[in-house]
Amino acid sequence: MNASTLANRLNDIERREFIARIARTCLGVSLVPPLSLAHALENGGETGSASGARKASRVIYLFMRGGMSHLDTFDTKPDAPAGIQGATRTISTKADGVRFSSFFPKLAQHAEEMAIVRSMSHTQGAHEPGVYKVLTGFEQTGAMNHPALGAWVARQAMGGHGTLPPYILLGGLADHPGAGFMDARFAPVPVLDATKGIEHTQQPTGDSMTSLRKRLSLADTLNQNFLAQFPMSEIKAHGDMYADAARLMTSKDLEAFDLSKERSRQRKNYSSDAFGQGLLLARRLVERGTKFVEIELGGWDTHTNLFAQVDQLARMVDDGVSTLLDDLKDLGLLETTLVVLTTEFGRSPKLNGSGRDHHPIAFSSFIAGGGVRGGQAYGETDETGHHVIANPVTVLDFHATLGALLGVSPLDTLPAGSGGAFSIYGGTGAKRGKAISALV
Repeated sequence: MNASTLANRLNDIERREFIARIARTCLGVSLVPPLSLAHALENGGETGSASGARKASRVIYLFMRGGMSHLDTFDTKPDAPAGIQGATRTISTKADGVRFSSFFPKLAQHAEEMAIVRSMSHTQGAHEPGVYKVLTGFEQTGAMNHPALGAWVARQAMGGHGTLPPYILLGGLADHPGAGFMDARFAPVPVLDATKGIEHTQQPTGDSMTSLRKRLSLADTLNQNFLAQFPMSEIKAHGDMYADAARLMTSKDLEAFDLSKERSRQRKNYSSDAFGQGLLLARRLVERGTKFVEIELGGWDTHTNLFAQVDQLARMVDDGVSTLLDDLKDLGLLETTLVVLTTEFGRSPKLNGSGRDHHPIAFSSFIAGGGVRGGQAYGETDETGHHVIANPVTVLDFHATLGALLGVSPLDTLPAGSGGAFSIYGGTGAKRGKAISALV
């Protein structure tokens, strides 16, 4: 009996499991088909974008560390009572009915490409647990280290990444969850300075490629002998990571990190500050196959001097991200690249003098490009920006939305000890995100 005849005889439930097993067996966990048939069957045979059709294949993730004020960026309250909005003004955008703060005049011209999520919410009001919550979707516990979103994309997003690392972090690794319980090969590769790229990749003076290959061959032989005696997945993952690093050292893809090779006029369009140069490097990396580039911009912990600080930071974001969106569009990459901006929490509506305090129960994020349905603001907070009053979005819902745009099947999960099975959509039961259908 051939596979086609067998499949036709299965009932609906068996057919779903049959397709899921064939996908896992023949394609591997990170090579999900462009249209997730198993997920489509679970949704009554529908094959629209919400059921797993891939739109994007890479992510540039911008993390505003410190707690970006939603009232002074993407959820202004010009009609709020005195003492709420302060000096921040509101401007119209190219998207009907969507308004930003006056700190973003250039991004206002890109609003039709952006989906603003104004109803993000969680309960972690301190920086470290707030960062962990947003990067992983989960609360910190002593029992498990959860992977960051980028690790899931590196593992689950479709297609290979050539010789470039699949996940690159522009910034330090301090208190970053990294790959969590995943293999080390899905951990972010840190780049401390975008203008220097990955450092220490040059061959020692006088060393030849022939010599390097001999040493690598010897190391591989020793590794194989060791793994035969101690077949531990963690050891193999570290070996694979070193092999990837060696391939990168001898690859032309390493040029992606050399910003001096960028077209001079294009390089000047990006600001010379670290954030602007990081955005340029991110574009060069995703253009050459990196799946997830994460860039951190700190300084948003505005308990004091809020308006001057937000003015400075927002100018960097406005100039840099608008340039990035233009650049991606000119290169034909915007429709397949998700540009995501988020933060660990918002800021309190009530001014505490010259600043705002931590406020995790309402904050804003945005998604641009990658096939997202732009030109809209999803969710709503009350007249002061204190509470979410319409379409609440959890962090896992936000992650699930990115997963849906990337075409990642919810069935592609990874077991983690006794903690159950996980994916970019979260864990099981209540710890499961749901994609925002209005955006995908």
